[in-house]
Order: sequence, then structure tokens, then C-alpha cells
Amino acid sequence: MSDKEQEAAPEEGETLELNLRLDGDGRTTYDPAVMMLSESKDRESKPKKAKLDTISPPPSLDYSSKTIMTNLDKLSGDATTKTQLDEILFDCEITDSGLLPRTFWVYAADTQPRCYLEKMALEVFHHHVPSGFYYDKETSGAEWWVQIRPSPPAGRYSMHAFADTDNDTYDGEDDMAKAGISFHWDKDEDLRLLTGGSVYIHPHLSTVTYLTDLGAPTMVLSKRVDAMTGARVSDIDDDGNLCNVNGLVSFPIQGKHLSFDGRYLHAAPSDLLTDGLFEEQCKVDKPDDMDKKGMKLLERRHRRVTFLVNIWLNYKPFNVNPFPETMISNLSKVDLLGGISLFDKCDEAKKGDGTITVKLEGEGKIQCEDEIIDDAYANVVTKKWPMGSCSNECIHVQMPIDLIKSRNAGDDIQLIWRGEDIELTDTSA
Repeated sequence: MSDKEQEAAPEEGETLELNLRLDGDGRTTYDPAVMMLSESKDRESKPKKAKLDTISPPPSLDYSSKTIMTNLDKLSGDATTKTQLDEILFDCEITDSGLLPRTFWVYAADTQPRCYLEKMALEVFHHHVPSGFYYDKETSGAEWWVQIRPSPPAGRYSMHAFADTDNDTYDGEDDMAKAGISFHWDKDEDLRLLTGGSVYIHPHLSTVTYLTDLGAPTMVLSKRVDAMTGARVSDIDDDGNLCNVNGLVSFPIQGKHLSFDGRYLHAAPSDLLTDGLFEEQCKVDKPDDMDKKGMKLLERRHRRVTFLVNIWLNYKPFNVNPFPETMISNLSKVDLLGGISLFDKCDEAKKGDGTITVKLEGEGKIQCEDEIIDDAYANVVTKKWPMGSCSNECIHVQMPIDLIKSRNAGDDIQLIWRGEDIELTDTSA
């Protein structure tokens, strides 16, 4: 599908026609014969067909939920690096404005970034999409945006919290969105609305880069929906066995980068923090001699700020466009950090030893694979969370809540549930 075909939203009363190519896992894909035939035209004047059997298998993507430390963790030392971090946080506040679109687009191929945030988005894309991986360069790229909690007065959440809610009777029941992020699936939201809520086209990968140390952890669950119907994908395998549900709870720390399968359910539940901790983290002690500009810098450092990049391959979501050219000069230049790359000389081991794996066995019991769990942290409770603005459902999840609240900034907890221990219920009845 060409960009023009994708971006042409139907007039009222018109029929929307889509040409989607999905693989067996519901991910957007391409016709490799067409792709390779196109590439062969650079070498032959009139090729008859692509010889697929002579092509080496391309590299694959890593869809696992994992974290890595980027070089942004170094921006907290001397005055120069603190200033660079302050500029990035200011850029995030600008792009989070409620007067701007929610997300922005940058093409992956043959694109020169115009600002540092676009450079970050492209670095994330090329870090996860290896050289030699086949994809349609005309419809592949990075969708990027930021989330800030608590939301600044001119921020998107502050200005549109009610307007973005589909439920006309919304009365603030989704309070966790004020300090965190509600449960949702990343998808082409405009396409979902155009199709009456039934079509869920997901990015290949979703990513979160933490720019501050504070706030709610990100929680990822291997719960999926069918791409063409929106129905929940069953947790029962072909042999009739109930499958486990895998999850990750990842606590923020400056510079940490989280990636996971773009089809997975996720959120940032604020009640996974110790009561009152987020409010304490956001407090700013203003020195008597500090001017207004200095106070703004401190306020930005005391928020949960994340830079989000969705990696789309062979498909560009409707109405997601580049950051407005008229405002690009307000953002930091591409060379803000000089020649420093996000992922140069970074590896998973730099996370440290803050990862544990916990298996929930039902009846309030947990089993830890990596260390002995103190009985004081073995409490399992059923948490109930709303599914956000596009659903009337709630999700019920058994959580080792005391264990989670005992972890440190930057820690990861791998969780394994029995399928029956996670339930979605309709609250509209």
C-alpha cells in the first residue's frame, strides 16, 4: 500500500479499502519476491524473476521483553551533561504540548533527522532492525512521542484527559493515568476507529526509554488481540492446554531502554509504587535564590519522562506525520550530544543484577527462580485495573505486590502466570 493510499481517509459515506499483508502472527509483512525483484533491477536491466533459493536467510527481529542501558545514563555528571539532559527534557515538554498531534513519524530509510529527538527515534529503529533485514522502505519507520507525569499544564494529558476518553460517563475512575499510563495495546488508532474498533494493526516493536529515575514501572503482559477482529487471543494452545502468560515489570532509571513485542498489552500502573513515593519524588525544594528558569529546570527533572518509539515495518499508520516543520527550530539540534550514540558500547549486562524471575502458582503462592524470597515479600493480591479509554473492560491480575514495591530504581521483575490467573471483565453491563 502506498503512502497516498494509506493517508487518504475516506469521506463520509465512502468505503475504506485496505490492502494489508499480515503474516501468521498478525504482523505486517511484505512479499519477498516483489522486494527482491525490485532490488534485482539495480543489477539487471530486465530480470524475469527473483531467485529466492539463492538468497541467504535474512536476520530476524528480537521480540522478547528486555532492557538495556543507553548512554543517556551518563547525562547526570558535570554541568555540561546536566545541561544536555535539561535540553532533552525541555524538548519533551514542547513535543508533549496538547496543541500538537499525539505522535510523530520519521521514515527509517534515507532520512536525515532534523532534531535530536528524531535522531533518537532513528537510532532506536536501527538498533532493533538489523542490517540486512528485509522491509519496505517506503512504508517503514519510527512513530515517536513522549509521556510526562505529572503532566505539565500545557501537556497533552492535562489538556485532553477527558476529551480522549470514549466513555461519556467518565468520572475519573482511571485515576492511575494521572501518575501512570493505563493498560492498552499499541496500534494504528485511527484505523481502529475507522473500522469500528475491530482492526488492531500493531507495530512490530514497542520501546520505552526512561529519561528520569522516578515514577511508575512499565508492566508488559503477553496478552494479545486478533489483528482483524479485535477479539482476545486465547491462552489455550492447539492441544487444549492452558498457556502461561509472561510479563515484565521494569522500574525507571535514567537511560534505561525497554523493548517488547508490539502486540503485547502494557501499562505503567502507579499503584505498583509504595504509597506516597511518587508524590515525594516529584517534590521540588526551591532554593531562596533560585530564579524562575532554574525552578523550571528542577520541575522537569522531578517528573516521570519517557521517550516512546514504535517500530513499524511495511506499514505506516494513518495520520501520523513528521513533527511540524514550522516548530522544528524550537527543538535541540541533531548534534546535541556530539558524536555520542545511544547504544554505542552498551550491552544488557550493564543493567546490573536487579532482575529476578517470579512464577505465580495460584492460591497466593510464588516461586522465585533467582533468589530466596523473604516471607514478608511473599504476599500475592489480585489487582484490578481499568483498560483505558478505548475499552469498558477491567483486567484482574495476581501480583506479588510487596515484592514489587521492595525493588529499587532500574530493577526488572520477570513474571510468569498461569493463564487462568489473569482475567478481563466487562464493566459496562
